[in-house]
Amino acid sequence: MTLAETASYLKVSEKTVLRMIRDRKIPCAKVSGQWRFVRTVLDDWLLSRMNVVHDNNLGSLVKTYNDSVPLSRLLRPEFILMEIEPGPKEKVLAQLVKPFKEYGIINDADVFVQRLCRREGMVSTAIGRGVAIPHVRNPEDNPSGGPLLCIGICREGTDFKSLDGKPTRLFFLVYTDSEVVHLRVMAKLTGLLRSEETVKRIIHASSPQQVLNEVVKEDHRGIVYNPSS
Repeated sequence: MTLAETASYLKVSEKTVLRMIRDRKIPCAKVSGQWRFVRTVLDDWLLSRMNVVHDNNLGSLVKTYNDSVPLSRLLRPEFILMEIEPGPKEKVLAQLVKPFKEYGIINDADVFVQRLCRREGMVSTAIGRGVAIPHVRNPEDNPSGGPLLCIGICREGTDFKSLDGKPTRLFFLVYTDSEVVHLRVMAKLTGLLRSEETVKRIIHASSPQQVLNEVVKEDHRGIVYNPSS
């Protein structure tokens, strides 16, 4: 898309888009001296920024996709990894994928990691405040199954090319074979992650069960369902 088309798509002025380009806050490329944008990349970028949009806008998004099961139903204790080792993105993602391979969710861990890396090459899924939500670009490419979550905690933090430039400590790997379900899970995650205290408690949890308890607590508290709470 052109600069004008992108401004119209985002419902902002062209000056605002140019300022975002200058500040390196929006994915784009220069072709023959003119800025160009890919709609699908912008859509992913918008999803990755959902936790920092205005509460009213976030509320409408969550309300649209709030009819799936609680996040705690997508977790198993064995999919909660307490000691993710820092390193390059591929190393971190391989650790997150390992439980899915061990429990027969996926057949080829290397292929799945490469799909995750290709998605990261478009724009980082590290949304800031120490959190990343890695996922493949097209959920339909996944083998049937899910939705499932794998949570990984890297206590010392790692460089995951976060949008705010800070180390990433908490990972939510999203696995689903449906675009609609994927969006619902992403919307629910952004609702949970709006609470900085919840994020801190999960990062400093002492066991997988404690992490699961925090997610259950937020499900019951209604933060995921009612962003105005």
